[in-house]
Amino acid sequence: MRKYLAEFLAVFFVVFLAAGAIVADQELSVVQVRDSFGPLGIALAYGLAYAITLMAFTGLTEGYANPAISLAFYIARRITLKDLGGYLAADLLGAILAGLAVARIFPADAVEAVGAGVPALGPTTTLVQGGIIEIVLTFILVFVLWGVVVDPRRLSRRVPLAIGLTVVVGVLTGAPFTGGIMNPARWIGPAVASAQFDNWPVWIIGPIVGALMASAAYELAFLGRETGEPQVLEEPAEAPSLLIDSESSAASPRPSAESTAPSPAAHVTAEEELPPPDRTPPGGQSKLP
Repeated sequence: MRKYLAEFLAVFFVVFLAAGAIVADQELSVVQVRDSFGPLGIALAYGLAYAITLMAFTGLTEGYANPAISLAFYIARRITLKDLGGYLAADLLGAILAGLAVARIFPADAVEAVGAGVPALGPTTTLVQGGIIEIVLTFILVFVLWGVVVDPRRLSRRVPLAIGLTVVVGVLTGAPFTGGIMNPARWIGPAVASAQFDNWPVWIIGPIVGALMASAAYELAFLGRETGEPQVLEEPAEAPSLLIDSESSAASPRPSAESTAPSPAAHVTAEEELPPPDRTPPGGQSKLP
């Protein structure tokens, strides 16, 4: 249950901070009529939220605060069906509670103006275009994740930084068109809180398709998966050396002085080996008593 709790908290943190940044930008630019941080600040908020969440929960959950990634892990046979169900339930609950928290905590005028941070298609972006954009952006995100997390040859301690930066550039690229969400949970929470479900396939089907395509591409291209475990690349065999290995020679026992010294029993003198001489004179008995 702890890993599901960790997944719930991770999704709550990501959705609350990312959606809250949009509401804050609206409050600064429209309500308070002050300079806001704009798209760059929103992108940084989303990416940094993802990065700090991974720092806190890496090793505790395998869902990575994204149901599309959880599904990709299951299809790649890296988590069980039970874990998939647990992670999806945690994602759904955490996202909805985070969206409701944003809608209830922040000022109502700013929340209503941006729909509690729910993404929307750009004025010139069609449903198909939006779906393709989310597929491509999520493909890049999951491909990077597979490279720094899954590939045993490239495990990195900089996973939060790599994933966070990928989210930042993804948001900057997709912000005018789809918001650059790359995560169904990021859409579900604010959508439920604001009751706005327009164009939902863009942010549900798009990220799932992109995640599945990325995981399959990395597995086939770089891991050579034929079984349930990653393929381990074998190192080329070294040419036989004509020199004696110093370690092996040092490890092999050498005969000691005691073992090389001949035992007393081995020194049999010639006198002990030859029979005693016959002292009987030729032709008669010995005169010795």
